[in-house]
Amino acid sequence: MTHTSADDWTAATVVPGPGGGTLARFGPVVLLVGSDDPEVVRPYLEHAEMVAANGGQGRQLIRGFALMLSTTVEESPGFAAFAPHTTGLAVFVDGDVTVSVDDQEISGAASLAWVERLIPWPVGSVTATLPSASAPAGASSYRLDGGVVPAGSLLVPSGGSTPSASGPAEVVRPATQVRPPVPEPVAEAAPEPATPEPATPEPVAAAAPVAGRPLPPTPADEHVSFQSVLISEVDEDVDDFEPLPIVEDAAQVQEHQHQEQVRGVYCKNQHFNDPRVLFCGICGINMVQQTPVLVNGPRPPLGVIVLDDGSVFQLDTPYLLGRDPSGDERIGSGEFRPLPIIDQSNQVSRVHARLELRGWDVVLVDNNSTNGTYVHLPKTPDWVRMPPGTEQVLVQGTRVRIGHRTLAFNTHAGNVAG
Repeated sequence: MTHTSADDWTAATVVPGPGGGTLARFGPVVLLVGSDDPEVVRPYLEHAEMVAANGGQGRQLIRGFALMLSTTVEESPGFAAFAPHTTGLAVFVDGDVTVSVDDQEISGAASLAWVERLIPWPVGSVTATLPSASAPAGASSYRLDGGVVPAGSLLVPSGGSTPSASGPAEVVRPATQVRPPVPEPVAEAAPEPATPEPATPEPVAAAAPVAGRPLPPTPADEHVSFQSVLISEVDEDVDDFEPLPIVEDAAQVQEHQHQEQVRGVYCKNQHFNDPRVLFCGICGINMVQQTPVLVNGPRPPLGVIVLDDGSVFQLDTPYLLGRDPSGDERIGSGEFRPLPIIDQSNQVSRVHARLELRGWDVVLVDNNSTNGTYVHLPKTPDWVRMPPGTEQVLVQGTRVRIGHRTLAFNTHAGNVAG
């Protein structure tokens, strides 16, 4: 018998093997990390648990780990992760870890980056092995139903059952909690209905309508209108997108845009920059030898926000973040743009936080949310909860957690502004 659906995979047996790594299982998400150091393993466990809390989607697992490795992780211990997708099993491998799915072998050892695969259903046996470990025996009498345990390999036998001559498999009980405790979620209180007006029914959480495909950072000296897009709203089985319109006259775009004037400096190639940076954010030319002359100019986009599902939002205007920010009067007035955070945990407030553009800085402000806004600054070990109503200036690589969703702030050139 083989695994033919996400439900089959969720019910499958996971057999741990000996070794010096860490094995975790959160519902349909299975993770094997090549380290037993709690601080090293922590971010991998956090992401796996968040994906499981959001339904265990393979697409979110792949994109979240890719985002983590490309923005915040300096040296990966090597790991393998699995989660089901509607059409197959999503597999993510980084470093010298070997994964076998039926007759197919996947390893990150020969890759300059990570390796990701979608193995179509049906899927038979699955193994993952760290470099110094061996695969568990198929007749093992142990299984991991959930939690975190020390291990160097794993086996998911074909059909989800482990043959054992001695009877039913024994459940492995995690002896040590490797990951840090997560604060107990508090369900947001229902808002009181307005007295003079009839209460509006609670809307079903829905993302902004799709208007097009996410665009890359704007090329130098071109005026291109950026449209924020939720990737999860795009039909994943459709590869042919409608081509974007070509604007022949730049005035057609500029007349509909309002670019705030800020004080900045021009490089020798006439690109407008933050006066605090040493290199031009567009052409990369060194501006140290240049005598800075502060002038007023139109502020360019300050970077992008990338959600864990791959959605991209360009920071050319302020945003309201939350479960349903579109109803806020600041959206209607055009002061802010909505950035919906869709999360099944019921921990996201209607307007949870906001992103403001102040001069050349991107500032995250908590909106006195019930369950809090968490930030993880680069080169710091832990997530930190922002005190209610406080703010945090974002730098390149900063990650933000709202409910069970994460997002990252990136500048276009990947360098720190300030």
